[in-house]
Amino acid sequence: MTRRILIIAAAIVVIVGIALAVYFFFFAPKSGELIIGDPFGDTGSGTVEPGSLIEGQGAGTVVGPNFVRITEGPVSEGVVAFGIMIPSEAGTVSTTSSSTPLVPDVAVRFIDRASGNIYSYVAHARTLTRISNKTLPGIQEASWVPNGTLAYVRFITSDSASGEHVATYALPENGEGGYFIEQDLSEARVVGSTGLFTMISNTGGSVGTIAKVDGTGARTLFTSLISSLIVHPAGNTYFAHTKASSQTEGYGFQIINGSFNRILGPLNGLSLLPSPSGKSLLYNYVSGGVTRLAVIDLANRNATALPLSTLSEKCVWASELTVYCGVPTTLSGYKLPEDWYQGAAPFSDRIWRIDMTARVATLVVDPTQVAKTSIDAIALTTDPKEDVLIFTDKKTGSLWLYNL
Repeated sequence: MTRRILIIAAAIVVIVGIALAVYFFFFAPKSGELIIGDPFGDTGSGTVEPGSLIEGQGAGTVVGPNFVRITEGPVSEGVVAFGIMIPSEAGTVSTTSSSTPLVPDVAVRFIDRASGNIYSYVAHARTLTRISNKTLPGIQEASWVPNGTLAYVRFITSDSASGEHVATYALPENGEGGYFIEQDLSEARVVGSTGLFTMISNTGGSVGTIAKVDGTGARTLFTSLISSLIVHPAGNTYFAHTKASSQTEGYGFQIINGSFNRILGPLNGLSLLPSPSGKSLLYNYVSGGVTRLAVIDLANRNATALPLSTLSEKCVWASELTVYCGVPTTLSGYKLPEDWYQGAAPFSDRIWRIDMTARVATLVVDPTQVAKTSIDAIALTTDPKEDVLIFTDKKTGSLWLYNL
């Protein structure tokens, strides 16, 4: 009896061993094998930790009068701000109650770079809410539709088969139903509220495409032999400039019916920023080793020097008549703008307002005096009513807000 039990047990062990061998030989993943699935692994829509971002009322740190640091950690470059109505005694948006008095406020949508979660910060109520827990770590840039319901985000992906690529992903505000568009785009930018401009550049040149914001109806906007283009949509037109360098002459163009019409240059260190309508251009250039800022009226081609020295990438047109800029306390000792692009020129900025009618500049805030901190301001943004100014510190990636 004992002998029979031992024989049966041994047979079971052999059968199990054979089954395991068959599984590992035929079905188990091999070392180095690429498993195709969610490109973000298992970090999809599940619950994630909010990290250092604390939700609720009283969010952000008040560092001075009208001045708030929304985040300490880095955010993706590119936010959107728009007007909302909130209950007068709370900081949450009311959509159903008609009896609660409502007051205007400003919602600021941004993406936490560490997690890829979307947050909404209500400026005057100082309320922070996470509205998406889709985890997309490492998002570098975001371009939003004006109402904050969708952002096109860009980040680096890599795998052993094809190496590194730039991915562009359409990310809805709730994190659900997103999708990838063409890989390795050099630009992906929302145009107005209904358009999407994309560009792909390589050694053979650049091709720009315009489509509906959902990616449909795409058509070629231009083709160019220039591979290092920066393109800015404005109104019903487009402007472009060659990549800026203090050592190289650059050119600015208006793109009309696929043709590049030169409007600026040759100027060393040239970069530009069109007004919302495209009727004026703010631009910076290097002359005699000095960075200069100017504006040109395209109707008469009159150029006017402005009383500040900064880069157009550190400015925003709040309207046709008003520009806000981060202006470094010093620009000397650097090759600009390339040293700044490469992180070798860490600026300490004051924020200035320029009246484009009077050509007069007014100091808005000096962070070193008010907040006792140095800020290298980029990605400046205002809401449509010019109620708040939002910007990111290039050095830390932290997000700041100033009540105008």
